[in-house]
Amino acid sequence: MKVLLTNDDGIYSAAFQRLVRALVEKKWEVYVSAPATEQSGVGRACALTRSVSVAPFGGLGCTAWAVSGTPLDCVNLALTHLLEGKRPDLVISGINWGVNVSIPVIFSSGTVSGAIEGATFGIPSIAASQCLPGQSGQYIQRKIDFLAHEGLMESIDRAAERTARYAEEVVKTSDNVVHNINFPYPMGADTAEEVTVLSNVMRGEGAEYPVYCSLYERQNGEYHFSIKQDLSVMPPPGTDVDALLRGKISRSIIDLRRLCQRG
Repeated sequence: MKVLLTNDDGIYSAAFQRLVRALVEKKWEVYVSAPATEQSGVGRACALTRSVSVAPFGGLGCTAWAVSGTPLDCVNLALTHLLEGKRPDLVISGINWGVNVSIPVIFSSGTVSGAIEGATFGIPSIAASQCLPGQSGQYIQRKIDFLAHEGLMESIDRAAERTARYAEEVVKTSDNVVHNINFPYPMGADTAEEVTVLSNVMRGEGAEYPVYCSLYERQNGEYHFSIKQDLSVMPPPGTDVDALLRGKISRSIIDLRRLCQRG
């Protein structure tokens, strides 16, 4: 099986590299086209007004390139130039540090957008994300040392193993489809999965802002990106956030062919 991998945390991300090596160990034909630097939250942005450079990247046990662009750029360049006509059977984006759940978040997620770009080329795609301990938004913004958290790295390894299993299944499915998979923390070898729908924007009791979405806060006359996670109102059953809160894997199907369709 030919697999193309990308992410938005950058090619140096330990979570990403552990997934790459897990797939290489399965003796699959693995290719990597990932951002040279972190591109979190860029959504489907592309390098519209500047050129993009590509450099070979070693040490992953497969053919890999570091790209000075966004996840969309990485997947597009790989499919149209770098792979030289070797169309992959599957595109995987991740494993991301932190979940990508709810309607507002997935459309700003670089991780999900990398998978969507694969699906627009008619290739079944996976976006994989790992829930972090505690308040994940604060966890990311404080730049806590992920590698020093033994439990988190164990969860990443389990998530990588499960992603490989999903890959064997998803590659047989329809094109133009993204499987947005979010792993809970802690992630175990036998953690159960639930097929979910995307959470909508919700308001917690007394909350000043909608929850499960990103926003900007004013500090000292400037505006800074923030993530609000107010769980005073529980998400509806069957949603991605609900599954994660109950310790289950959330798997939401994003079918690009059904967007903006009647019925």
